[in-house]
Amino acid sequence: MWSLVILTVLQAGCLLEAELAEVTGECGPRDLTPECCLKQHPGQWERCTGSSEMVEVTGRSTSLGMKALATGMAVATVAMKPQINSAERRGVELAADLLAKVEKAITKCVRQADQYVNDYHFNGKSPDREICEQIKVGEKTTWAAYLGLFKHEQAWPCLREALNKLIPPDRYRLYPRFQFNEKKGQWEYMDENTVSQIVSAQGWKGLTGTIEPDIILLDKNGVIVRVYDLKFPCPETNSAYWSRYTKGRWMDQSQGDLYFHALQVKPILVSPRQGIIRED
Repeated sequence: MWSLVILTVLQAGCLLEAELAEVTGECGPRDLTPECCLKQHPGQWERCTGSSEMVEVTGRSTSLGMKALATGMAVATVAMKPQINSAERRGVELAADLLAKVEKAITKCVRQADQYVNDYHFNGKSPDREICEQIKVGEKTTWAAYLGLFKHEQAWPCLREALNKLIPPDRYRLYPRFQFNEKKGQWEYMDENTVSQIVSAQGWKGLTGTIEPDIILLDKNGVIVRVYDLKFPCPETNSAYWSRYTKGRWMDQSQGDLYFHALQVKPILVSPRQGIIRED
């Protein structure tokens, strides 16, 4: 477990990087991991989140999957390598009743994470539009982006525990990363060692152009059969949607379209209010 230190809870308004650097102390029982990391390493937003400035699509794509690596936590290695769906190796879907249980568990964890973080920061209330649009850290990290990061973080332990009760650990991945192999002209799964080596040698910028859905489900042969991405709209009355990349190689492409093109499985959105969102 990461070393923990507490971050002062603000009920409203903004917290600037300069203020982060002044806060020290030890964690309490309700602390959130990235916030505690920021307390232990004041001002080191990139180290604790994987991004110097979190942006809705491009920022999270380089942050959430790197939580463990950002603080030196060992990442468990699973033997079966995810295989991208194709006509040659079409994946076998989970049984309908099992899939229903899995998706119910995912939705439950998403809703619990959403409620916990709102309780933590806003005494049980959901932030309104004005707060969501306020800058929380740095020059462009809004409360909406900041809360989204921590809600994802809060969901991971719940998801792992819930999914382990329903399917074998090698039949799913949380925040897997994929890159496009220029020589082969195809997308490939990046194992944790490869990601770690790239970050060590090139920093977080070395992962530019890679993608990282939140959850994938695999069949018994390791073929990807389901892809899920968690969204935490702020304010909660907003509908979850696929954002578009605002820079880089995939600029102007929809995140959902890119996931589909890369993994050959139609991705599914999950949000606290809407649950599993199936699009036609």
